[in-house]
Amino acid sequence: MSGRTMSSPEPSRGHRPGPPRFIHADELIVDPIFVDSQHGLDRDNLAPSIDGPPERDPDPYDPEAFSWSLIERPDDSDAIVEFAPSPYDDVEQYDHGDHHTAEFRPDVPGTYVFELDAPDGTHRQTVRVFPAAPDDTGGPPRLELDGRYEAETDEFVLVADAELSPTSNAFRDGLTVEWLPEDGTELSLSDVTIESPITESTTPPSEDDEVVGQQVRIPADALDGSTRLFAAPYDGHVVGNVDEIVLDPDAGTVELPNRPPEWLDDAVVYEIFTRSFAGEPGETDFEFLAEQVSYLDELGIDMVWLTPIVPAWSAQVDRAPGGPHAYSTEDYFDTADDLGTIEEYERFVETCHDHDIRVCFDLVINHAGWTNPRFQDTIAELGEDIGDEYVLPHVEAWDSDSPYFDWFDRRADGTDTDAPPAAMYFFGTRLQPNLNYGNVALREHIMAAAEFWAPKVDAFRCDIAWGVPHSFWKELRRRVRSMDSEFMLLDETIPRMPSFTESEFDAHFDTTGFMDAAHAVARGDRPAADIVRAIEKRFIDGFPTFTRLLNTTENHDERRLYYEAKTEGRRENVPKAQRAAMAAAVTLPGIPFVLYGQERLIGEYGTPRESAFDEEDDRSDDDIRNDPYKRAFMNWDEYPDEHFRFYRDLFDIYHELDVLGPGADLAQAPHSNVDPDDVLVFGRETDEQSVVVVINFGDGPATVDLRNAVDPCNLFTGENCETGSPDHATRVEVETLGVFETPSVLGPSHRP
Repeated sequence: MSGRTMSSPEPSRGHRPGPPRFIHADELIVDPIFVDSQHGLDRDNLAPSIDGPPERDPDPYDPEAFSWSLIERPDDSDAIVEFAPSPYDDVEQYDHGDHHTAEFRPDVPGTYVFELDAPDGTHRQTVRVFPAAPDDTGGPPRLELDGRYEAETDEFVLVADAELSPTSNAFRDGLTVEWLPEDGTELSLSDVTIESPITESTTPPSEDDEVVGQQVRIPADALDGSTRLFAAPYDGHVVGNVDEIVLDPDAGTVELPNRPPEWLDDAVVYEIFTRSFAGEPGETDFEFLAEQVSYLDELGIDMVWLTPIVPAWSAQVDRAPGGPHAYSTEDYFDTADDLGTIEEYERFVETCHDHDIRVCFDLVINHAGWTNPRFQDTIAELGEDIGDEYVLPHVEAWDSDSPYFDWFDRRADGTDTDAPPAAMYFFGTRLQPNLNYGNVALREHIMAAAEFWAPKVDAFRCDIAWGVPHSFWKELRRRVRSMDSEFMLLDETIPRMPSFTESEFDAHFDTTGFMDAAHAVARGDRPAADIVRAIEKRFIDGFPTFTRLLNTTENHDERRLYYEAKTEGRRENVPKAQRAAMAAAVTLPGIPFVLYGQERLIGEYGTPRESAFDEEDDRSDDDIRNDPYKRAFMNWDEYPDEHFRFYRDLFDIYHELDVLGPGADLAQAPHSNVDPDDVLVFGRETDEQSVVVVINFGDGPATVDLRNAVDPCNLFTGENCETGSPDHATRVEVETLGVFETPSVLGPSHRP
């Protein structure tokens, strides 16, 4: 398709570990066996890379194949290389003895250097540790790197634009940028010349402060080939997001690999809960999906995400809890029989590409499924089958000689259902055993799966991204980007975390921010301006300007906005409130996102799914009960045409106006005479255009007074919306969405 670029795979890096790390003294690099909200929402370890092309079914690595040691540390440090340094709830992690990866608990600030003895030689990895951040530090600073090669002086000139968070309590003159080259390169920091400080200011930042860049120079002859550097901003209290830059002295080029592909900035993303899309149970397959691509094209969709298409238990059960969601992978290298063959899936992808629509594959690698043959191979003896298809039998004994035994997280003791060492499961759901990313063979198996699917699609949506170590994501992104320079990675982390922007993901869900605010406003429980505050919170929390967050009003795991507003809200015109929420998702900074059926008001006209359990059954693992429409069957025959046209026209104006794109500025827009609970007013600006956006969640039309320089023609509807304007203002009447051109917004502006 247009814009798709295939590259040659990156030359093998051997078993060299990942990039240097920047952390605080009270942080751990740890990979816990629990994956749930009670035990933290982050996993990490220091890990060797996969050497060469990954194999699907690699032989187990020898326990002595990888050995870690700490060869440099601060003089007053007693830190050591550890395995499972932080037990949870007095639960001891099973020690499998194959410590291919390392975990680390720093005790004092300073620089720590780890050494990895691997089959291909010795490698190093540096961890820079900053003092523990005070409780009242405010948000972290942000950083964006850029650079160029100057042929006249045969050197690279890099610029590090760092800025304090608006909530920071630090002083501007305390803001520094810390640099580390990737371990294994010949570049020394003594060859890096810093030419200018961040700032000379001695006062806290104000809204009028400009970002001041740090400029550094690096002679080209100090590099022994393509070299990666990593930098982090530090304000004296807290370290911010890490950015990455690649210098190639032979080609005289500078690359910024930690940037989303350009196509994402003009994309509307559409999610399909795969087995509900045809509108009837068992009717969806790749042939049907291919037939509906023209519908997606008409709607204005640029990327389609299908929930998992691989074989899984839930897709084979008549009434699976939660519906046939397929998030319990049985085979990472095949498609589900009920959907079709891999060749038929590839034809669907090709059809999408023919319509300039990209395809996003749902990569589920925090956990596998109970029916996965490799997990089954680890079970030596099962208990009695009690005859309930929803209750898995007890594991009476494990086969520790299975080559896959250590591919799964385990605790040292047993549980009510599993003999020791009991397997660990995602949120305790036995259908979904957690994968052990401390085992290099498992990492190779999953990396092989990623490299199997990456050439076939354009993006990965990564399920439970916070349940997979950062070390793995950093390696995966580098590998798939070497295959396709425009490949996109989307994470699911709840709540969203800026740490996943560090050479890992291009885009991020914002469930606890944007989605929660949009639902509350649609219900009538919070003022409309809270949606803008959710956007601004991304800036405060340290997300870099270049990364992208999805403006998601619904997804298949959350309650439908319409259903929630209808059953729990106070508004009478609920369809209009849903349209207003989508208008906010499209016109505010971020990537617009649609869950199938929103455009057809599926919460009113779709066929709801039914719970797998009777009402008197108290099982809590069926999430359809709290909203039967979240995974409802698509309503192809009946829908409100006006509602559909609103969505289609909304995506049209998004594609037409660059000023509505995620890279345009968000600004305050002077206005008056509005109901703050129902009406949202803000500005968007680029160098070429400025607009004022008015979004009305109220049941009836809203009258708004804007600056008299504002053009009253609504770019969304094409109508003149002026109504009885006083001399000092342009008074407009807006039904749901108004986009009005203006010479300037005349309000404080910042990068979202």
